[in-house]
Amino acid sequence: MMKGQIPITIIILTNRNDSRFINSLKSSQIAKEVLIIDNNSKNNWQKLNKKFRFKLLTYSDQIENFAKARNLALKKVETNWVIFLDSDETLGNSEDQLKANIKKIENIIKKDLFDGVSIIRKDIFLNKMLNFGEAGNTKIIRMFKKNNGKFVKNVHEVAQIAGKVGVSDILISHFSHTNISSFQKDIQIYAFMASINEQANPRLNILKMIFYPIIKFFLNYFIKLGFLDGYRGLTYAIMMSLHSFFVRIFYFEKKNINSHAP
Repeated sequence: MMKGQIPITIIILTNRNDSRFINSLKSSQIAKEVLIIDNNSKNNWQKLNKKFRFKLLTYSDQIENFAKARNLALKKVETNWVIFLDSDETLGNSEDQLKANIKKIENIIKKDLFDGVSIIRKDIFLNKMLNFGEAGNTKIIRMFKKNNGKFVKNVHEVAQIAGKVGVSDILISHFSHTNISSFQKDIQIYAFMASINEQANPRLNILKMIFYPIIKFFLNYFIKLGFLDGYRGLTYAIMMSLHSFFVRIFYFEKKNINSHAP
């Protein structure tokens, strides 16, 4: 594997210390600079530092705003370009994909036509890649010039780019949930955080609570062909519909608590 050859910084935010994070860290070694934001992961950093290159940033508070955490890391970047990886993501799912990604990243930096680019993220869900549904071919902006991008939204954060955005076929592999119980726990956590962003309009949110989960399931399972992924596609479509439902439930729960507060 090429190490430190690309003039770019890869940033990984992690609260995990499992093999998924190790693989993410391993794939990041192609970058000139690697920044790790440690959110109470309990990794053995001294041991890891003997095998991998990285700079460590500590974020010890419970993260209630992921965009804020990412933007703080941006201020520490020394290269012109940056790529963000989650701690369960890698640059491809094989050495060949990694090599292909290296060429694509180098080409984007060399041509300098864009201020940010979207990448393709493929989900490995319950130990098998999803090819359909919303997770089957996700395009998100994860690579951009450090001075031209910032993240917004406290959860499910997205990059906003000041300038021209291009489309790339750089591939990131997302090794998501290996069992349903962990998926369910994450859905509840992220739905609770997302409920903060809901509009203060009870009537609108009641309509969303009724119709959004149904529409989301229909889109994922039928329009986006999630049924072609078998039981995994069905499971994913149901769970993401529940996420949509929980967002509104938590909104009303917090609203009710606040209205009865002394």
